[in-house]
Amino acid sequence: MKILVSGAAGYIGSTVVPSLLQADHEVVAFDKLVYGGEALLGAAHHPRFRLVVGDVRDRPLLGASLAGVEAMLHLAAVVGEPACALDEDQAQDINFGGTESALAVAKEAGVQRFLFVSTCSNYGISDVQGAIDEDAPLKPLSRYASSKVQAERLVLEQPAALCATVLRLGTICGMSPRMRFDLLVSDMARAAALGLPIRIFAPDAWRPYLHVRDAAKAVQRCLAAPMPALRNRVFNVVGENCQKKDLVGLVRKHYPATRIEVTDKQPDARDYRVSAERMARELGFQATRSVEEAFLETAHAVAEGIFRDPMWHGHSAIPDDVSRLRLGPG
Repeated sequence: MKILVSGAAGYIGSTVVPSLLQADHEVVAFDKLVYGGEALLGAAHHPRFRLVVGDVRDRPLLGASLAGVEAMLHLAAVVGEPACALDEDQAQDINFGGTESALAVAKEAGVQRFLFVSTCSNYGISDVQGAIDEDAPLKPLSRYASSKVQAERLVLEQPAALCATVLRLGTICGMSPRMRFDLLVSDMARAAALGLPIRIFAPDAWRPYLHVRDAAKAVQRCLAAPMPALRNRVFNVVGENCQKKDLVGLVRKHYPATRIEVTDKQPDARDYRVSAERMARELGFQATRSVEEAFLETAHAVAEGIFRDPMWHGHSAIPDDVSRLRLGPG
Protein backbone atom coordinates (compact mmCIF):
# COMPACT_ATOMS: atom_id res chain seq x y z
CA MET A 1 0.00 0.00 0.00
CA LYS A 2 1.18 3.52 -0.73
CA ILE A 3 0.69 5.74 2.33
CA LEU A 4 1.22 9.45 2.91
CA VAL A 5 2.12 10.37 6.49
CA SER A 6 1.70 14.05 7.34
CA GLY A 7 3.79 15.15 10.30
CA ALA A 8 6.13 12.26 9.51
CA ALA A 9 9.15 13.77 11.29
CA GLY A 10 7.39 14.07 14.64
CA TYR A 11 7.48 11.96 17.79
CA ILE A 12 4.89 9.50 16.51
CA GLY A 13 5.50 9.88 12.77
CA SER A 14 9.21 9.07 12.96
CA THR A 15 8.31 5.78 14.68
CA VAL A 16 5.43 4.97 12.33
CA VAL A 17 7.43 5.54 9.11
CA PRO A 18 10.05 2.80 9.66
CA SER A 19 7.37 0.38 10.84
CA LEU A 20 5.43 0.94 7.60
CA LEU A 21 8.56 0.45 5.50
CA GLN A 22 9.37 -2.74 7.39
CA ALA A 23 5.88 -3.98 6.52
CA ASP A 24 6.64 -3.43 2.80
CA HIS A 25 4.48 -0.34 2.38
CA GLU A 26 5.53 2.62 0.25
CA VAL A 27 5.73 5.83 2.30
CA VAL A 28 5.47 9.48 1.31
CA ALA A 29 6.63 11.49 4.33
CA PHE A 30 5.06 14.95 4.25
CA ASP A 31 6.38 17.41 6.83
CA LYS A 32 7.26 21.07 7.05
CA LEU A 33 10.30 20.18 9.20
CA VAL A 34 9.59 22.93 11.72
CA TYR A 35 11.49 20.80 14.26
CA GLY A 36 14.05 19.47 11.77
CA GLY A 37 14.13 16.23 9.85
CA GLU A 38 16.95 14.28 11.48
CA ALA A 39 14.44 11.78 12.85
CA LEU A 40 13.85 10.51 9.30
CA LEU A 41 17.51 9.98 8.39
CA GLY A 42 17.23 6.24 8.94
CA ALA A 43 14.68 6.02 6.13
CA ALA A 44 16.23 8.61 3.82
CA HIS A 45 17.72 6.15 1.31
CA HIS A 46 15.06 3.47 1.52
CA PRO A 47 13.78 2.62 -1.98
CA ARG A 48 10.13 2.89 -0.89
CA PHE A 49 10.54 6.20 0.95
CA ARG A 50 10.08 9.74 -0.33
CA LEU A 51 10.21 12.98 1.65
CA VAL A 52 8.15 16.00 0.65
CA VAL A 53 8.89 19.16 2.62
CA GLY A 54 5.68 21.13 2.86
CA ASP A 55 2.72 22.43 4.82
CA VAL A 56 -0.55 20.44 4.76
CA ARG A 57 -2.38 23.70 4.06
CA ASP A 58 -0.51 23.96 0.74
CA ARG A 59 -3.19 22.17 -1.28
CA PRO A 60 -1.40 22.07 -4.66
CA LEU A 61 1.74 20.52 -3.13
CA LEU A 62 -0.23 18.08 -0.98
CA GLY A 63 -2.38 17.11 -3.97
CA ALA A 64 0.68 16.40 -6.11
CA SER A 65 2.16 14.32 -3.27
CA LEU A 66 -1.00 12.19 -3.02
CA ALA A 67 -0.72 10.81 -6.54
CA GLY A 68 -1.26 7.05 -6.31
CA VAL A 69 -1.66 7.17 -2.51
CA GLU A 70 -4.23 4.74 -1.09
CA ALA A 71 -4.15 5.83 2.57
CA MET A 72 -3.30 9.01 4.45
CA LEU A 73 -2.24 9.14 8.08
CA HIS A 74 -2.78 12.71 9.28
CA LEU A 75 -0.48 13.52 12.19
CA ALA A 76 0.55 17.08 11.30
CA ALA A 77 -0.45 19.41 14.15
CA VAL A 78 0.73 21.88 16.74
CA VAL A 79 0.72 19.54 19.72
CA GLY A 80 -0.02 20.45 23.32
CA GLU A 81 -1.21 23.58 25.08
CA PRO A 82 2.19 25.27 25.56
CA ALA A 83 2.95 25.11 21.84
CA CYS A 84 -0.58 26.20 20.87
CA ALA A 85 -0.41 29.17 23.25
CA LEU A 86 2.58 30.64 21.37
CA ASP A 87 0.38 31.54 18.42
CA GLU A 88 -3.22 30.54 18.92
CA ASP A 89 -4.35 31.58 15.45
CA GLN A 90 -1.67 29.54 13.72
CA ALA A 91 -2.32 26.53 15.96
CA GLN A 92 -6.03 26.63 15.14
CA ASP A 93 -5.31 27.08 11.44
CA ILE A 94 -2.94 24.11 11.38
CA ASN A 95 -4.92 21.76 13.63
CA PHE A 96 -8.34 22.49 12.14
CA GLY A 97 -7.58 24.21 8.84
CA GLY A 98 -4.82 21.74 8.03
CA THR A 99 -7.22 18.85 8.60
CA GLU A 100 -9.85 20.54 6.44
CA SER A 101 -7.25 20.95 3.69
CA ALA A 102 -6.01 17.37 4.01
CA LEU A 103 -9.53 15.95 3.78
CA ALA A 104 -10.44 18.01 0.73
CA VAL A 105 -7.29 17.12 -1.16
CA ALA A 106 -7.46 13.45 -0.14
CA LYS A 107 -10.96 13.18 -1.62
CA GLU A 108 -9.88 14.91 -4.83
CA ALA A 109 -6.93 12.53 -5.14
CA GLY A 110 -9.07 9.41 -4.65
CA VAL A 111 -7.46 8.37 -1.37
CA GLN A 112 -9.39 5.45 0.11
CA ARG A 113 -8.47 5.60 3.80
CA PHE A 114 -7.96 8.65 6.01
CA LEU A 115 -6.68 8.06 9.54
CA PHE A 116 -6.87 11.14 11.74
CA VAL A 117 -4.76 11.05 14.89
CA SER A 118 -6.49 12.80 17.77
CA THR A 119 -6.05 12.74 21.53
CA CYS A 120 -7.72 11.39 24.65
CA SER A 121 -7.21 14.88 26.10
CA ASN A 122 -10.52 15.63 24.40
CA TYR A 123 -12.26 13.92 27.33
CA GLY A 124 -10.88 16.48 29.81
CA ILE A 125 -12.48 15.32 33.03
CA SER A 126 -14.54 12.18 33.57
CA ASP A 127 -15.93 10.01 36.33
CA VAL A 128 -12.74 8.13 37.14
CA GLN A 129 -14.59 5.32 38.91
CA GLY A 130 -14.61 3.59 35.53
CA ALA A 131 -12.94 3.89 32.14
CA ILE A 132 -14.94 5.87 29.58
CA ASP A 133 -15.52 4.77 26.01
CA GLU A 134 -15.68 6.61 22.70
CA ASP A 135 -19.28 7.71 23.26
CA ALA A 136 -18.46 9.69 26.41
CA PRO A 137 -18.97 13.47 26.27
CA LEU A 138 -15.97 15.45 25.06
CA LYS A 139 -14.90 18.16 27.52
CA PRO A 140 -11.75 19.78 26.09
CA LEU A 141 -9.95 21.95 28.64
CA SER A 142 -7.34 23.49 26.36
CA ARG A 143 -7.06 25.22 23.00
CA TYR A 144 -5.17 22.20 21.73
CA ALA A 145 -7.92 19.74 22.66
CA SER A 146 -10.63 22.09 21.39
CA SER A 147 -8.96 22.27 17.98
CA LYS A 148 -8.77 18.47 17.88
CA VAL A 149 -12.45 18.11 18.79
CA GLN A 150 -13.40 20.47 15.96
CA ALA A 151 -11.20 18.58 13.52
CA GLU A 152 -12.67 15.24 14.63
CA ARG A 153 -16.18 16.44 13.82
CA LEU A 154 -15.06 17.39 10.33
CA VAL A 155 -13.43 13.98 9.80
CA LEU A 156 -16.52 12.10 10.94
CA GLU A 157 -18.79 14.08 8.61
CA GLN A 158 -17.06 12.74 5.51
CA PRO A 159 -19.13 10.88 2.90
CA ALA A 160 -18.78 7.13 2.54
CA ALA A 161 -16.49 7.43 -0.49
CA LEU A 162 -13.65 8.29 1.92
CA CYS A 163 -13.11 5.81 4.75
CA ALA A 164 -12.37 8.33 7.52
CA THR A 165 -11.37 7.18 11.01
CA VAL A 166 -10.44 8.96 14.24
CA LEU A 167 -7.82 7.49 16.57
CA ARG A 168 -7.78 9.04 20.04
CA LEU A 169 -4.37 8.23 21.45
CA GLY A 170 -3.41 8.15 25.09
CA THR A 171 -0.45 10.22 26.27
CA ILE A 172 2.51 8.92 24.30
CA CYS A 173 5.60 7.58 26.03
CA GLY A 174 8.70 5.62 25.04
CA MET A 175 11.73 6.24 22.86
CA SER A 176 11.42 7.80 19.41
CA PRO A 177 13.90 9.14 16.83
CA ARG A 178 12.26 12.55 17.39
CA MET A 179 12.38 12.43 21.17
CA ARG A 180 10.21 14.62 23.36
CA PHE A 181 10.87 15.14 27.06
CA ASP A 182 7.93 17.48 27.65
CA LEU A 183 5.53 14.56 28.19
CA LEU A 184 5.05 13.25 31.71
CA VAL A 185 6.60 9.77 31.60
CA SER A 186 9.60 10.94 29.56
CA ASP A 187 10.08 14.01 31.77
CA MET A 188 10.07 11.90 34.92
CA ALA A 189 12.44 9.34 33.41
CA ARG A 190 14.88 12.07 32.39
CA ALA A 191 14.76 13.70 35.82
CA ALA A 192 15.28 10.40 37.63
CA ALA A 193 18.24 9.46 35.43
CA LEU A 194 19.87 12.87 35.96
CA GLY A 195 19.22 12.98 39.71
CA LEU A 196 16.87 15.97 39.42
CA PRO A 197 13.82 16.56 41.62
CA ILE A 198 10.39 15.68 40.21
CA ARG A 199 7.42 17.96 40.79
CA ILE A 200 3.94 16.48 40.50
CA PHE A 201 0.61 18.30 40.32
CA ALA A 202 -2.52 16.39 41.41
CA PRO A 203 -0.90 12.97 42.10
CA ASP A 204 -4.29 11.25 42.27
CA ALA A 205 -5.25 12.30 38.73
CA TRP A 206 -5.66 9.56 36.11
CA ARG A 207 -4.25 9.52 32.58
CA PRO A 208 -4.29 6.96 29.76
CA TYR A 209 -0.86 6.13 28.33
CA LEU A 210 0.33 4.55 25.10
CA HIS A 211 3.82 3.44 24.10
CA VAL A 212 4.85 5.05 20.83
CA ARG A 213 5.63 1.67 19.28
CA ASP A 214 2.14 0.47 20.17
CA ALA A 215 0.82 3.58 18.42
CA ALA A 216 2.66 2.48 15.29
CA LYS A 217 1.19 -1.03 15.61
CA ALA A 218 -2.31 0.43 15.95
CA VAL A 219 -1.82 2.32 12.68
CA GLN A 220 -0.74 -0.90 10.99
CA ARG A 221 -3.83 -2.67 12.30
CA CYS A 222 -6.12 0.03 10.92
CA LEU A 223 -4.45 -0.11 7.52
CA ALA A 224 -5.05 -3.87 7.41
CA ALA A 225 -8.65 -3.80 8.67
CA PRO A 226 -11.63 -3.93 6.29
CA MET A 227 -12.83 -0.44 5.48
CA PRO A 228 -16.45 -1.01 6.66
CA ALA A 229 -15.06 -1.58 10.16
CA LEU A 230 -13.33 1.81 10.10
CA ARG A 231 -15.65 4.14 8.20
CA ASN A 232 -16.75 7.12 10.35
CA ARG A 233 -15.58 5.35 13.50
CA VAL A 234 -13.69 6.57 16.57
CA PHE A 235 -11.26 4.32 18.44
CA ASN A 236 -9.47 4.97 21.71
CA VAL A 237 -5.91 3.66 21.54
CA VAL A 238 -4.60 3.15 25.06
CA GLY A 239 -2.07 0.88 26.70
CA GLU A 240 -2.85 1.42 30.37
CA ASN A 241 -4.44 3.93 32.70
CA CYS A 242 -2.31 5.17 35.59
CA GLN A 243 -2.57 7.71 38.34
CA LYS A 244 0.33 10.12 38.55
CA LYS A 245 1.20 8.60 41.91
CA ASP A 246 1.67 5.26 40.11
CA LEU A 247 4.40 6.95 38.05
CA VAL A 248 5.93 8.23 41.27
CA GLY A 249 5.95 4.61 42.44
CA LEU A 250 7.93 3.65 39.33
CA VAL A 251 10.48 6.34 40.07
CA ARG A 252 10.85 5.22 43.69
CA LYS A 253 11.14 1.58 42.61
CA HIS A 254 14.00 2.17 40.18
CA TYR A 255 15.53 5.44 41.40
CA PRO A 256 14.77 5.53 45.15
CA ALA A 257 17.02 8.54 45.85
CA THR A 258 14.93 10.84 43.62
CA ARG A 259 13.30 13.74 45.43
CA ILE A 260 9.54 13.96 44.76
CA GLU A 261 7.63 17.18 45.39
CA VAL A 262 3.89 17.81 45.11
CA THR A 263 3.20 21.25 43.64
CA ASP A 264 0.23 23.46 42.87
CA LYS A 265 2.24 25.66 40.46
CA GLN A 266 1.61 23.59 37.31
CA PRO A 267 -2.17 23.30 37.25
CA ASP A 268 -3.68 20.73 34.91
CA ALA A 269 -7.26 19.77 35.69
CA ARG A 270 -7.41 16.76 33.33
CA ASP A 271 -8.47 13.58 35.08
CA TYR A 272 -9.82 10.65 33.08
CA ARG A 273 -9.55 6.89 32.54
CA VAL A 274 -10.13 5.60 29.02
CA SER A 275 -11.27 2.22 27.71
CA ALA A 276 -9.67 0.68 24.63
CA GLU A 277 -12.21 -2.16 24.54
CA ARG A 278 -13.71 -1.10 21.20
CA MET A 279 -10.31 -1.32 19.49
CA ALA A 280 -9.77 -4.79 20.96
CA ARG A 281 -13.27 -6.06 20.18
CA GLU A 282 -13.75 -4.65 16.69
CA LEU A 283 -10.20 -4.54 15.31
CA GLY A 284 -8.45 -7.18 17.38
CA PHE A 285 -5.79 -4.76 18.62
CA GLN A 286 -4.33 -4.56 22.10
CA ALA A 287 -1.26 -2.65 23.22
CA THR A 288 1.52 -4.83 24.58
CA ARG A 289 4.09 -2.41 26.01
CA SER A 290 3.87 -1.01 29.52
CA VAL A 291 4.44 2.42 30.98
CA GLU A 292 7.23 0.89 33.07
CA GLU A 293 8.95 -0.30 29.88
CA ALA A 294 8.70 3.20 28.42
CA PHE A 295 10.01 4.76 31.62
CA LEU A 296 12.99 2.43 31.89
CA GLU A 297 14.08 2.59 28.25
CA THR A 298 13.98 6.38 28.39
CA ALA A 299 15.78 6.65 31.72
CA HIS A 300 18.48 4.20 30.58
CA ALA A 301 19.03 6.10 27.33
CA VAL A 302 19.53 9.33 29.27
CA ALA A 303 21.81 7.67 31.82
CA GLU A 304 23.90 6.06 29.09
CA GLY A 305 24.51 9.38 27.35
CA ILE A 306 22.48 8.66 24.20
CA PHE A 307 21.39 12.31 24.22
CA ARG A 308 24.19 14.85 23.97
CA ASP A 309 22.00 17.29 25.91
CA PRO A 310 18.80 15.75 27.29
CA MET A 311 17.79 19.19 28.59
CA TRP A 312 17.89 20.75 25.10
CA HIS A 313 14.73 22.76 24.49
CA GLY A 314 14.40 21.09 21.06
CA HIS A 315 13.21 17.92 22.82
CA SER A 316 9.77 19.51 23.13
CA ALA A 317 6.79 20.61 21.05
CA ILE A 318 7.95 24.24 21.22
CA PRO A 319 9.54 25.32 17.89
CA ASP A 320 12.70 27.42 17.84
CA ASP A 321 10.99 29.93 15.57
CA VAL A 322 7.22 30.27 15.93
CA SER A 323 7.03 32.12 12.60
CA ARG A 324 7.87 28.84 10.85
CA LEU A 325 4.36 27.63 11.67
CA ARG A 326 2.95 30.10 9.17
CA LEU A 327 1.89 28.95 5.75
CA GLY A 328 4.56 29.80 3.21
CA PRO A 329 8.22 29.06 2.37
CA GLY A 330 10.44 27.87 5.18
